[in-house]
Amino acid sequence: MESITDISKSLFTNRSEIMGQAALAIIEKKYGHLLEQQYCQCPKCHQQTKAKSEKVKRDIDTLVGPVTLYRPYFYCKPCGFGFYPLDNVLGLSNRKIQSDIQELEAWLAAEMPYETSVEALERCAGIKVSNHHAHDVVNEIANDIHLLDICPDKVEIQHKIDVLSEGRFRRPVLMIGIDGAHAPTRREPSPRKGKRGKGEWKEVKGFRIYLLDNKDMVHLISWHQIKSDKELANDLLEIKQAGLIPEDKVRICFIGDGAPWIWNRAKEIYPDAKKVLDYYHCSEYLNDLANAQYGKSNQKAREWVEATLTRLFLNKADRIISGIKRMKPKSDAAKDQIKKTVRYLTERIEMINYGSLKRGGYHIGSGGIESSNKFISNVRLKRSGAWWYPTNANNILKLRCAKYNKTFDRIMENRTRQIEQGRIHKQLPKLRLIVDNS
Repeated sequence: MESITDISKSLFTNRSEIMGQAALAIIEKKYGHLLEQQYCQCPKCHQQTKAKSEKVKRDIDTLVGPVTLYRPYFYCKPCGFGFYPLDNVLGLSNRKIQSDIQELEAWLAAEMPYETSVEALERCAGIKVSNHHAHDVVNEIANDIHLLDICPDKVEIQHKIDVLSEGRFRRPVLMIGIDGAHAPTRREPSPRKGKRGKGEWKEVKGFRIYLLDNKDMVHLISWHQIKSDKELANDLLEIKQAGLIPEDKVRICFIGDGAPWIWNRAKEIYPDAKKVLDYYHCSEYLNDLANAQYGKSNQKAREWVEATLTRLFLNKADRIISGIKRMKPKSDAAKDQIKKTVRYLTERIEMINYGSLKRGGYHIGSGGIESSNKFISNVRLKRSGAWWYPTNANNILKLRCAKYNKTFDRIMENRTRQIEQGRIHKQLPKLRLIVDNS
């Protein structure tokens, strides 16, 4: 070992054994009485039970390295119940691979394909797991995660609002962007190998809630799942009913494209909220009309579109609609496009006064939710050759939302606490340690 690289690699290669022994030394120092325990009360019948003559070996893998435990085993003959007090005190997972590794597995697998994530785990931490193990751990963790788990709490949200409100005469704008993006799915269940049947593209519907600070966005909540628009609306309603959004402290505004389901659900939940039709979706309709009427890439078409968009910023949507109605179509395609555009703008006339919306401090573009679609859904789900069970895709999306909402660590801490409490409550409701002083 001549260079620092050689020294580093040598220590890295042997660190698992070194750190594993250190972990064992801490366990022996802190829980030595449990390693040598002779008597313990049965958690079921409460009778005093003597340990078996030979200790039972258990190998566990932790983030710092492997640990081998030799701990006493107790078996109560009257009720036929066996237990290891040390396992419960240490909060050991039922798996050989412990919760600290499982947390890192989930974090990596939420960010990249399973094969790449397990390779990264081995390269960075020297821990070997299979693709299937990472897959199972992700779904095991995410199955118990619900919407409110991945949301920041009221205190965090209120603090961000207070910071933005300081020294300003207007309440901050709270934008709620709603949109959908398609993901490749397959039927549940289908064989891992062999013919899986025809795949299907399903829409990942989601919303993103964020505050506006001049030109900057202060992210609050992202939530994306493969589900119906009614189910997504129920999720948004759940956030409202939980009181996470202080409606009297912000100016709420919905933004989205022209999909009717977006505005139907928004009206149900926040009927008094401001609504904005995404400027770029609106301009697409106007460009399609100009191309049909004047010819694609024609100078007159470009001039008409620019003049019409300028009128929108002058809050003259009603005049625009009247002008389009007076157009003399030059073809059947132009006639159809005129009818389509008139209907589209008329149904959304209150959402396209972009000048007043800009002056009010609202976003007129849906880039916030579009970027959320990309980074939370598309980047992970739309991989070459990937076809997802909807359940598994939703589990990955939960973890990714938690990461971007900055609640991933809190979820993992709560999971560890619930597992420990659940195990003690379920298996050891009245466990009392009896030390043999003889």
